[in-house]
Amino acid sequence: MPKKLKVVVKSLYSHEIRKDVSLENLKSLKLEDAWPFIRDEIEIEIGSSQLVCIPHITEADFYKCTSLFVPKEKETNGKMFTPLGELVQNINKAKSNSDYVKWLEAGDFQEADFKFPHESVKITLQDETIKNKVRVIMVNFSRTSIPKDRKFENNIYLDVNNKDLKGKKSVYMITNVLMAKTIEFRVTRGTSSRIFHLGNWSPLVFGLEEFLIGDDGKLTKKIPVTIKSKALHWKKMNSSDHLFLVGKDEACSA
Repeated sequence: MPKKLKVVVKSLYSHEIRKDVSLENLKSLKLEDAWPFIRDEIEIEIGSSQLVCIPHITEADFYKCTSLFVPKEKETNGKMFTPLGELVQNINKAKSNSDYVKWLEAGDFQEADFKFPHESVKITLQDETIKNKVRVIMVNFSRTSIPKDRKFENNIYLDVNNKDLKGKKSVYMITNVLMAKTIEFRVTRGTSSRIFHLGNWSPLVFGLEEFLIGDDGKLTKKIPVTIKSKALHWKKMNSSDHLFLVGKDEACSA
C-alpha cells in the first residue's frame, strides 16, 4: 500500500492537491472508469456536504439547473431515480404562471456576481507502486442557481400526462450547479496515458431540493434535501441509467 501522503499548494490563482492513494483497481484509461476515483476529492475541494459530484462526467448534460428526477417505487437493478430533463420540458404552460414560463424558456440561471476563491483547482491522485495516476484540472468556475425571489410553489404546474410523473407525490430538482469552463482529465496506467479535454461549462457538483406535487400537477411545497455526500454511493448499471443509489451489499463503481 502506498503512503497516504497529501500535499496542498495554494495561491490566489490556483488550488492544488496531490495525494498518494491506492489505484490498484484502475482497470483502463477510459474516462468513465477513472472518474469514480476523483469524485470524492472534487466534492471535498469545490463542493461541500450538501453538493454532490455528478456520478458520471460523460453524462454531465443531465445535471443542469432545474433538471428533474423522480424516485422509483421499487429498485430496478439498483436504479432508484428516473431523469426527466429540465423543468421547462415538463411543465403545463397553460396552467403555470406565464411570467415563470417565459423566464424558464429564457433559461438564464447564471449567477452574474459569483466568484470562486481560485481561478483553477488541480487534483492529482497517484499510486507510485504501480505508476497509476488520475489528474483533473478545472479552470474558470461559474454557478447557476434558482434565484431566491423565484418561488415555484403555487406558480408551476407539471404535465401530469407524463408517464414518469403518474402517481408521483414529489419530484427532485437540481437547484444549483457549480461548473468549470475547461476541464482537463489525464489517466495514466503504467507507461500509458490518455488526456481528455472537456469544455463548454461542464457541470461538476450539484444541489438538490424536493418539491411536493398536487394531484393537478401543481408544485405545492419545497423540502430542502439534506445530503450526506460520503454516505451516497452511485453505480452505473447500463448506458441509459443516470442517477441512482447502490444497495448496501453492492460495490460502488461510481
